[in-house]
Amino acid sequence: MPKAALNQFTRSSAVELIRHGIRVNSVSPGFVNTGFGASMGLPEETWKKMMDFMSSRKECIPYGAVAQPDQIAQVIAFLADRNMSSYIIGQPIVVDGGSSLIMGMDAHDLQELMGL
Repeated sequence: MPKAALNQFTRSSAVELIRHGIRVNSVSPGFVNTGFGASMGLPEETWKKMMDFMSSRKECIPYGAVAQPDQIAQVIAFLADRNMSSYIIGQPIVVDGGSSLIMGMDAHDLQELMGL
């Protein structure tokens, strides 16, 4: 599902379900260092090069590092905790190290830089 569709689904669901005490929010992660590359058949060396490249380019990820799965999990745990996030309803939470603020990834030909 495209992120724009997920955002609208989040809002629509939140409006419908809050009357039953159910809060709906969504998490939109950026680049995360998972096993996705291996599952897509990328050699481990290529995946590591991609992770290193993205982490070293603040024009791609202002935070300066690719996210680790536990960083995304912590946001989800926060949203699931009714004491910590009870007033957050219908919000798409972007967890991308600032990438969506600058869209720097479009400025690079990743395949060329990786020698692919």
